[in-house]
Amino acid sequence: MLATDPTGFMNLNAANAWPSFTLQNLAIDPRGVLRLTATGTEYASSGLFMGGPFRALDGNTPWYRFTLECGDGLPANTHLQMFTWTAASGSPPFSPSSNTPFPGWQAAPRDALQGVIFNTPEPELWVGGVVRSDGSATPAIHQIRIDYGRDTYLKYLPGIYRADPASADLLDRLLSLSQTALGDLRDEIVNLPRLFDPAATPDRGYPTWLAWLSGWLTWQLNQNWTEEQAREYLAGAFQLYSLRGTVEGLREYLRIYAGVNARIYEPALNTTIWSLGTNSTLGFTTMLAPASASGAILDSTAILDASDLAGPTDGFGAALYDDIAYRFCVEVNAGELTRPGALAAVRAVIAEEKPAHTVCELCIIQPGMRVGSQCRIGIDTIVAAPREAQLGARLDQVVLAASDHECNPTEVLDAS
Repeated sequence: MLATDPTGFMNLNAANAWPSFTLQNLAIDPRGVLRLTATGTEYASSGLFMGGPFRALDGNTPWYRFTLECGDGLPANTHLQMFTWTAASGSPPFSPSSNTPFPGWQAAPRDALQGVIFNTPEPELWVGGVVRSDGSATPAIHQIRIDYGRDTYLKYLPGIYRADPASADLLDRLLSLSQTALGDLRDEIVNLPRLFDPAATPDRGYPTWLAWLSGWLTWQLNQNWTEEQAREYLAGAFQLYSLRGTVEGLREYLRIYAGVNARIYEPALNTTIWSLGTNSTLGFTTMLAPASASGAILDSTAILDASDLAGPTDGFGAALYDDIAYRFCVEVNAGELTRPGALAAVRAVIAEEKPAHTVCELCIIQPGMRVGSQCRIGIDTIVAAPREAQLGARLDQVVLAASDHECNPTEVLDAS
């Protein structure tokens, strides 16, 4: 089906198959990329491709320009040259075995991945190319795009510049050269919004746009993150900044930068006045007061190096909470710290993100259980598998037997 719009483009690599193309010393890999054929570790020194005929409009088509997508460009010691041919019908001259395989074709500058098609407008277009290499590498041609219609800057000029067809054609071609040179700049302006999108900003080169965008928010990228994680965390960085200094924020920082699911609690939140029969278990819900409830009183509780000075705004009993105020505990299971440097990362995050006036105690939970102290299954208690019986070990550290089995006298003698 022919196009109805006088301007447009077509991609010559359809469904990764490059239909209507003739190849010599070139092959299509599983991803649909054209590459020089390889023998062992070396590539062919040269290769040819020719494709066509391609039709876009009903009648003569003003073919505009070609664009090759070659990944990151041409590798070192490789070259590529494009050729174009237009005609009403018939096949173009093609001599693959000669030094000039495309006689009479319009040749583009060597190694130009984008260029203007200077052929006369005709219904059909052919494209050809010569690929060369020293054998160490090969160009990778992902796609060839053909633009037609010459949508140039001529349309922005006054109508008098289009009055004479011959002059307009010449000016159109000259403007095509400038538009080709400025095309990349225009594309950068059009694609500018994606540079500020964490999900779309490029992550190639050095420094990458992703790293540069992270620097805008002073968001530190971690080398242990995958690219998907880096983009996800950067997208939520602004919201996470609003949680800095909170329990939720510190817990999220520990998950992102240290890879642990920490539990954070503040003793002061669960501390109440002692009540007989309600919260009066010594060592658990009851503790000795760090200071007198009324603070330092002359000739009474004002003892050198052992008294608490109460401020004018401190309420009665404030001194009772001096040893737990502005303190919190971070609990991390030992099983989450198996990665090298994980414990150091946890400490670094706590030091960086905890409020400056607070004191943090880091508690690493080892497998074990202590009734009344460490017995919350899934929180601060890990039920581990029994270890093998060992002679000479403490009775409360090992089991005598994990299962019924016969005793091996040799093992007992060796152990003793």
